[in-house]
Amino acid sequence: MNDISRFTEVEYFEKTVLATAFKYQQIRSQFKLEPEHFEDDRHGAIASRLLSDSSFDYKQLISESVKSPATYGDYEFVKQIGFMNPPSEKSFTFDQTQVLEQYKQRELAKTIDDYTRVQSAENRIRLRNRIDQLEKIELSQGIGKLDTLSHIFKSLYEEKDTAVIKTGLNPLDHLITGMEQGQFNLIAARPSMGKTALALQVARNMEEENKNIEILFFSLETTEMNVTQRILSNMTNVNLMKFKQPKEMMTMEDIDKVLSAIELYNESSIKIYDDARLTPNAVRAAASNVPVDKTGVIFIDYIQLMDADTRHREKRHILEEVSRELKVIAKEMNVTIIALSQLSRASDGRQDKRPVLSDLRETGQLEQDANIVAFCYRDDYYFGNGGGQRENGAVDLEIIIAKNKDGPTGTAVATFYKETQRIIGR
Repeated sequence: MNDISRFTEVEYFEKTVLATAFKYQQIRSQFKLEPEHFEDDRHGAIASRLLSDSSFDYKQLISESVKSPATYGDYEFVKQIGFMNPPSEKSFTFDQTQVLEQYKQRELAKTIDDYTRVQSAENRIRLRNRIDQLEKIELSQGIGKLDTLSHIFKSLYEEKDTAVIKTGLNPLDHLITGMEQGQFNLIAARPSMGKTALALQVARNMEEENKNIEILFFSLETTEMNVTQRILSNMTNVNLMKFKQPKEMMTMEDIDKVLSAIELYNESSIKIYDDARLTPNAVRAAASNVPVDKTGVIFIDYIQLMDADTRHREKRHILEEVSRELKVIAKEMNVTIIALSQLSRASDGRQDKRPVLSDLRETGQLEQDANIVAFCYRDDYYFGNGGGQRENGAVDLEIIIAKNKDGPTGTAVATFYKETQRIIGR
């Protein structure tokens, strides 16, 4: 049975927070809500015990419910919490935020109601002060200066380096070191420049280098079949065009290569989704299902085709909300989000057609939110064979790092084999 449909929104998030705290005891230190933030006093009482007693578990809760059902709820009530199955601890902060926002809305409505019933200068001041207080209430941020410095100090003596996810393209990794969890990054280019091929190559490289990784690839522009054919062409070095009519165009050698690649790809951790509609909440749900022991990397092809969770009249406002939400999801869920983006035609009219940050379509919010903005550029796209295209279909692909919040910018050059969608760093 779907837990969401059984409860009101307030009940669902309050019970989810408590269920997560019981299931994943190692994150009790991240419990930032106060008992008063819960609408149901029984939830508040359970939260109070969780905050005051680190060893308090579900068995003890059942015992307390038998002795004090008025305080903690009876067995049927606490069973609802115990039988919930939060998929991971990664949404704990998000769920707490929902509980807190609902608390603030209730308190604001109550304060406005009090003022409406008795409108006076004194109550007007009380209303204004209460609104100010509610606006300042937030979940405690960060882990504290001392803990942060301690973590950095310990990392100086650890044999393992800070966890970065290599792209597998040496020139690019040399420039940006790699990508990190919690980042929201962009790969942007004009249509058919090679951004999807680059994203798929990076996804494959990441999987080969990381055993404990889960890669989710949301394709909004094309079907799972088309994306899979690209991956298999990349894996086998069989011309992508042959996948359109394999019976007529593929040799027996090609077929053998593809069959072997199918078996390997079937065991890979790359999952492709080609749903026509994708919203930030859908991405958040997918991120929450990444196993705790896995590194989650989410690709979105491409961001301008996403919908917002709330209605907007203008496309610009939709994209701004999507961009902000993806950045929040990456940070809160500790996943890496790599979104592909279209560029405007502005570069087509310039003598130097390499893209710049102002070419990002629709809004400057993308530039503001992204940790890394990478552009794809090829001379042959504009100048044909005069742009350096070689006989075997290989061309130079410039990966221009136009923004790098935590490192240098510059250009990495790779070789792009268009016929097989393969990209190799030099």
